[in-house]
Amino acid sequence: MKNLFTILVLLSFSTCFSQTIFEKAPENAKEIHFVYEKKSKYILSKDGVYGDSIAFAIDFPAVKVTLRNHPTDTTKKSFFALYKNMNNDQERKLTAILYHTNEVYKGTHYIPSRVTVFYVTRYDEETKNAFKKYLSEQYFKFEYRQEFNFNTRIEKRDFPSVSYKIKFEEIEKKLISLNNDYAEYSENIQDILYKNILKKNSNLSKYVTPYVFENLESGIEEIENINYIINLTSVTYK
Repeated sequence: MKNLFTILVLLSFSTCFSQTIFEKAPENAKEIHFVYEKKSKYILSKDGVYGDSIAFAIDFPAVKVTLRNHPTDTTKKSFFALYKNMNNDQERKLTAILYHTNEVYKGTHYIPSRVTVFYVTRYDEETKNAFKKYLSEQYFKFEYRQEFNFNTRIEKRDFPSVSYKIKFEEIEKKLISLNNDYAEYSENIQDILYKNILKKNSNLSKYVTPYVFENLESGIEEIENINYIINLTSVTYK
C-alpha cells in the first residue's frame, strides 16, 4: 500500500483570495443562479509547463524541474518542467489533468424544492489554444449534468453515455473553521490526503456551493488547493 502523505496548501488570505461583493437573496427569491470557474494551477508555455513543486512531486515525480519566475506574477517563483523532459505518457497525463481541472459550473438552486442543478462544461478557450499550440493535442468540448437533491440526499450525474446516483454520505466533506471567513477540509485521493482552503461568504445561501459539505452554513466564494482554484464569478436571483 502506498504511503499516506498530507498536502497542506499554505495561503495568504489577504492576497490569494478575491474581494468580490455578492448581494444577499431577496426574501421572495425562488431561484439562485450562480457560476463557478475552475482553473488548473498548471500553466502551459512555449517550452514547458509551470506548476507547484508539490503538484509536480505527486503527478510527475520522475520529471526534472527547475525554479523560474512565475509566468503571470513576476513577484513569485514557480517550478518549471520542459516538455522535452517529459515522455509521451507524462504528456498525456498532463493533458488529462488540464482537461479535467478547467471547467465552468453553471448552477441553479431551486429554493422551494431544495434541489441544485449544474450544467458543467469543459471548453476552456485558453486551454484549447494551448493544447493545439504547445502540445499538438486536440481539445474536445464536453458537458454533463449534475444534481444535488438536499431532500433525498442524493447526487445525480448524467454524462452523455452513462448516469450515476451517489449518496451524500459517500461524497460530503466536513469543514474545519479557521475563522469567520475561512475554513479547510480534507480529502483522500489515491492515498494522498489533501487539505483545501475555502473562503466563505455570509451573504450567500449555504446552497451556493460546488460541492456537498455536511456542515456548511454559508455560501462558498473560492476554493484553493495544490491543483486548482475555483472562483464564484456571478450570483443572481429570480
